[in-house]
Amino acid sequence: MTNGTAETRTCPFCYTEMDARADVCPSCQAIKDTTPEWAKRLKVYWTAAVVIFIGFALTFIDGKGMNWWGMPFVGVGVFFLLKARKVDVSDVIWHRKE
Repeated sequence: MTNGTAETRTCPFCYTEMDARADVCPSCQAIKDTTPEWAKRLKVYWTAAVVIFIGFALTFIDGKGMNWWGMPFVGVGVFFLLKARKVDVSDVIWHRKE
């Protein structure tokens, strides 16, 4: 006899028991996000890169040298870029159309 708890899971919206491998809840039609972890992490890297680009654009926008108002953007972007590899993207997210 097999263990029933390892083969089922509970829907986070309607609390219906369903197959553990299911991507869609049979009761409320909630959909599990199946985006791979590398793609989720890539979003964090792209966000950091865009913030750094905006910072450099604000820093050198007038062509006269460095302006100070772009440096906070560069600093925040570098911080996110360095922390992006430590972001936990393993959480499974469920979506339901309302």
